[in-house]
Amino acid sequence: MASSIPEGRNSSVAIVALLACAACGGGAEGVPAAPTAIADSRPIDSSDLEIAQLLYADTQRTPSGFHVDSAPTESGYVATSHLKNVDLPDASNAAPYELCSDDWTTALSWSDQVAAASVASILTDTNTTTSYYEFGRTRPGTPAGYVRARVYRCSYLDRTGVDLNHATGAAGKLNQRPLTATELQLLAEYLWQFTAYNNYGSAVLKSSGTRSNSGLQHSLIIALLTSAATGGCDRISVFDWTHSADAQTGQLDLDTRSLWDFGAHRVAGQVKLCNPF
Repeated sequence: MASSIPEGRNSSVAIVALLACAACGGGAEGVPAAPTAIADSRPIDSSDLEIAQLLYADTQRTPSGFHVDSAPTESGYVATSHLKNVDLPDASNAAPYELCSDDWTTALSWSDQVAAASVASILTDTNTTTSYYEFGRTRPGTPAGYVRARVYRCSYLDRTGVDLNHATGAAGKLNQRPLTATELQLLAEYLWQFTAYNNYGSAVLKSSGTRSNSGLQHSLIIALLTSAATGGCDRISVFDWTHSADAQTGQLDLDTRSLWDFGAHRVAGQVKLCNPF
């Protein structure tokens, strides 16, 4: 059975190692660091043991009802990515962000440039949605690969000015109208799939939104596991990954807040809590 692998992800070990540092941000290009503030209350019902069991099992990375982009059925692997400014041959040292265009020809040209500088592949399919242009290419080999390169449509989402190496700060501009809580939820859950958080040792525990006079917010409560370097207790970090949208302009901001940490390990197939980690 084919698997869908968003490209450009890092290992969960590296992720949580950075979670221990001061907040410096996040996104698909780099490993998001965590957290700017500590929450006062527990936002989920799951116990620490249940969270640990979920992470070790790695059979369910998202809660029920979570929007997951489905992959086509292929005989080999399927990889999906959004093209970034730093992917282009003439890329500068600017901060990485996902490209957008409302011109199909421009999007195809970017896709061609990136493909030409990568592993040999053949353009076999194109797809246009209200959110992005997609260019599917087949890569020969064993197993064969099917790579989907996407370019956001600026009329939907403009990420210019976003720094994907930071997990806090500007997150682009959502131009979808009307701008509803459902639209922000779909975007937040979609963006998660192209981060390092969509990997072994990570899971979304809760996805929920709120509304205020100034705009909308959508929060993903995420848990991350970092294996102990020399055995012993693994560290599990739980944090809040929240996108906020201005109700009038659609301007997006991202905030990452540390919630709590605890230790766990798996002994003879059984998951147990432990300290210190």
